[in-house]
Amino acid sequence: MQQAKLSRRGVMALFSWTGTAALLGCGTDSHAGDGQHVLILGAGLSGLCAAYELQKAGFTVTLLEGRDRIGGRVWTVREPFKDGYFAEIGAARIASTHKHVIAYADELGLELTEIPGGDPLFYIGEKRFMKVAGEPWPIAGLSDNEKTADLYELWTMYVQPNFAGFGNLDNGDFTAAEIKQYDGMTWIDYMRQQGASEAFLPLYAADNGSEVYTIGALAWMMAEVIDQDWDQTYHIRHGNDQLPKRLAEEIGVDNILLAHKVVRIEHGDNSVTVLASADGKQVSFTADHVVCTLPFPLLRDVEVVPAFPADKTECITTNQLMNAGRAYLQTNTRFWANNEKIGGLKIAITDTPIERLWDLSPVQEAGSEKGIFLSYTMDKNADAYCGKTMDERQEYTLGHVEKFFPEIRAETVAFFHHCWREDPWAKGSWTDTLPNKWWTFAVARRPEGRIHFAGEHTSAWAGWMEGALDSGRRAAEEIATGQMVL
Repeated sequence: MQQAKLSRRGVMALFSWTGTAALLGCGTDSHAGDGQHVLILGAGLSGLCAAYELQKAGFTVTLLEGRDRIGGRVWTVREPFKDGYFAEIGAARIASTHKHVIAYADELGLELTEIPGGDPLFYIGEKRFMKVAGEPWPIAGLSDNEKTADLYELWTMYVQPNFAGFGNLDNGDFTAAEIKQYDGMTWIDYMRQQGASEAFLPLYAADNGSEVYTIGALAWMMAEVIDQDWDQTYHIRHGNDQLPKRLAEEIGVDNILLAHKVVRIEHGDNSVTVLASADGKQVSFTADHVVCTLPFPLLRDVEVVPAFPADKTECITTNQLMNAGRAYLQTNTRFWANNEKIGGLKIAITDTPIERLWDLSPVQEAGSEKGIFLSYTMDKNADAYCGKTMDERQEYTLGHVEKFFPEIRAETVAFFHHCWREDPWAKGSWTDTLPNKWWTFAVARRPEGRIHFAGEHTSAWAGWMEGALDSGRRAAEEIATGQMVL
């Protein structure tokens, strides 16, 4: 999604009014919980956020996490990299419009580092080039209005002018009846309808990720609308895992039970009982409420008694998580910046099977000239990458990168990879709402009796830390107030 323009004053105004107490709406000194017990299924960012807010409201919380670590899909890896470098295997960036992440980072004493902008390299149709302002793209078949326009100008041509017709989720009106006509379209279908040429679409997908060929038009447009004022992009200093770590510290590690896999949920009018598997035994927990943050592909394998309503069951059964591959290469130098002045988060925008290269070198601690970037694959490209053996993945990545960065083999000093479809605790990377599935957006987040739902799959900010925090806060507010929060 293209970043729109927002003044620095606008960013600071956004920052100044977002306090975490205001986000929950019950205040940090509230005791609405009166000792009630809430079980939270999952110690990813959404579960930790819900627990943090519920504790402040006077509830007792217990988190059950199947993994042997907290954080879920916020996962920072520090091995095998040299000079103290790290890699973000999951959530990597924070938009300046993500008010919850910014507010929680401030409240918890975490520092945000801005990811600098710059000019990317393009490798499209086996042509290697950098876009020069005012000069035509070296791509045949572009329409006259596309030939010299940059990517931001093309976004203002095909996407931005349509925001008013869709409404704004913050105002509660994104579900207007007239937008339902787009429910059956992919986002690429929608771009075609707006007049984008077939020659432009591979360039657009290279910039935004191949997800645009499968995701439903309404889901993508909602994301465009809510982040339309995105300007700066941030990262948490020392790694994005600092946010779940700080939340866990505030909650108390004794309240977080790792290696507890949920196998059964039994809910009634007055309580919820959860059965978990731990150390080869089954352990039972009973609470007044449950916050379920399990990705729906995992929830499918949990016995629920009595069964959820038919529409919720269908939502859980058919939920699609996008596959994503992360292949990190650490290099001796930042040769792309040193030799050609290539910069920004996306240093290479390509139509190859390895898609985009994202540079995380600028957010590392000062003192080393090494570089680190990732190949970020999605959907079918991720499937192809993940179809390689563990030993083949580095060669697969290098083989494609050297087409436009021929020095990469000599420069590489470390490699790390992860396929999210292979992750047994996620089975995918983020929710990809497909065409004709717009109805699931409302159903996924709907409480079922004393069971409340959180996680990026229940938020407009699907796939973002913002979505995890937004949904965790919402679930906590539902329990604290006894009312569903839209």
